[in-house]
Amino acid sequence: MARAKTFEVYDALEAAMLLFWRNGYEATSMQSLEQATGLKRTSLYHAFGNKRALFNKALHLYFETVLAKFLDVIEAAPTAKMAVQAALDETIALHFTPSHPGGCMIVLALAESEQHDDETRAVLKSALVKLRDGLAKRLKRAAAEGELGGDTNRGALADQVVAVITGIIVMARAGFSQERLKAVAKLTVQDF
Repeated sequence: MARAKTFEVYDALEAAMLLFWRNGYEATSMQSLEQATGLKRTSLYHAFGNKRALFNKALHLYFETVLAKFLDVIEAAPTAKMAVQAALDETIALHFTPSHPGGCMIVLALAESEQHDDETRAVLKSALVKLRDGLAKRLKRAAAEGELGGDTNRGALADQVVAVITGIIVMARAGFSQERLKAVAKLTVQDF
């Protein structure tokens, strides 16, 4: 019986994550969370706490699934250039995957940061830092392997890639086509 409840809690958390991802924190009501998760408000409070706690748990699920995939793609790429290309491709694909709301939950939540408390803002910033650090780690490996020159500012390069990723996310959310976003990615990698 405990397994069924755990599975139900995971499904409810995933449904909440997708709803927050689609609508943002402020526009997601407890009523819409009840509808999306199939749980009553009291069950939501019992399982996750208040709306803020549920949002933070949904963010952590996003980190464990979506962000972790980005970091795996970056780490597994044979070259730094391929790692950057893979991260940009993954960003674009994420927006155009029908099972996802589009964009990035982290970037979209950062855009409404005035609605978040200090703890949530810190969690959001930590996600971008994880992405940036994953890129910097891969660039450090590229430098050690001779792929990048010793004078390359790997930290600034990692920051640039994160800036392009977040820019692509905003452009995608604004309705730019997949082809235009791929052109941005290609130009970014070309200059790499």
